[in-house]
Amino acid sequence: MDIDVMLCDHAEALEGKLFINGAAINLLFVGPQPPHVVAFSVAAVLQVPYNATNEPHTIVVRILDEDGRPVLPWVPDGAPPPSPVEMQTTFTVGRPPILPPGEAQTVPVAFNLQSLPLGHLGAYAVAIEVDGEPVRQLPFRLMTPPQSQPGPGIRPTDLPRLS
Repeated sequence: MDIDVMLCDHAEALEGKLFINGAAINLLFVGPQPPHVVAFSVAAVLQVPYNATNEPHTIVVRILDEDGRPVLPWVPDGAPPPSPVEMQTTFTVGRPPILPPGEAQTVPVAFNLQSLPLGHLGAYAVAIEVDGEPVRQLPFRLMTPPQSQPGPGIRPTDLPRLS
């Protein structure tokens, strides 16, 4: 099964269409101290082959750390350990009678992660599986925003004094 996928600020799959805002991101800027709370979405379009219609399929999205291990959300010391970040959905796409033999069906899917607390800055990846088979990994980096350097601008001592 073929899939096109991207990270974005927000995505929604509705009435067979995929609505995406702020697409193709790979840098997420957060404050310097944990928890680093992030919000992003995974937008995907699956191409379901003709011979794979009328049967259930499962798509699973996991967040992995830079070592390829499943990410656990950050929790305060003493709190019970959380489960790894994982989302999944099952879908079945029909085969309309007007569909020519051999033609694929398009299925849009969106997963939204809101207020996800992560414990450290650095490299991560979104791993996508379809029917138990890895199909794509999208890397992203969690980092603090770059410091902007002040430009030459006007200093208060450059302004005329009013008396």
